[in-house]
Amino acid sequence: MASRGERYFCRLPRVAAWLYDCLVRIRPVETQTAAIARELASLLDSGRVLDVGTGPGRLLLELHKLNDHLELFGLDISASMVRRARKNLQGISVDLRQSSIRNTDYQGSFFDAITCVGSFYLWDQPTECVDEIFRILKPGCSAYLFESYRDHDAQEFRHALAANLVKVAPWQRPLCGFAVQKLLRMTYRTEEFARILNQTKFAHSYGLTKVKLAGLPIWVRIALNKLKTEQAGSQQL
Repeated sequence: MASRGERYFCRLPRVAAWLYDCLVRIRPVETQTAAIARELASLLDSGRVLDVGTGPGRLLLELHKLNDHLELFGLDISASMVRRARKNLQGISVDLRQSSIRNTDYQGSFFDAITCVGSFYLWDQPTECVDEIFRILKPGCSAYLFESYRDHDAQEFRHALAANLVKVAPWQRPLCGFAVQKLLRMTYRTEEFARILNQTKFAHSYGLTKVKLAGLPIWVRIALNKLKTEQAGSQQL
């Protein structure tokens, strides 16, 4: 089976991890990361939080700034990214590991919250990955995945992207535009997210909500709720 991206990221060169770290520090992406961190921090006073596909660890850094009582964990399939995250999070208590979310060595029912930003579409076996999230999430708790979706309003997106690009240096604009367009070519449509999730242990306890991040109308928040009881109704929006 052709890889959606995992095989490439497993052997990601150090220079590529450094370039990606530079990209996520431009103002629109920092605004996006800060918004996600605020939302997550508002839902949790304390406990263990796992960031799947943590990359250079920027979301974990923002979470620490907002609430230093959280126990932070980061997981990434790339050794180069984990090294960048360790550098960026130096001096902060955080558990960083190199692994795929499909098979982890975390204990069952271990995390109070799990998040992931822009990695779901790269998973080669997404149903297995989501089922592993179910296993390691505590009953009564939720995972929040923030993913782009392909069936967005193209005209609205073009206007929003143009507004974002004026906030970055001229030499960065072609790279940013290329990165976003490549992302949208690879990501799923909303009905594809639903089809995948309906094959997982969250089949009756998930929600899809379209949101704007940094003004871009291309994002969906996927809430995966591990219920305390077996009764659940579909929460797809």
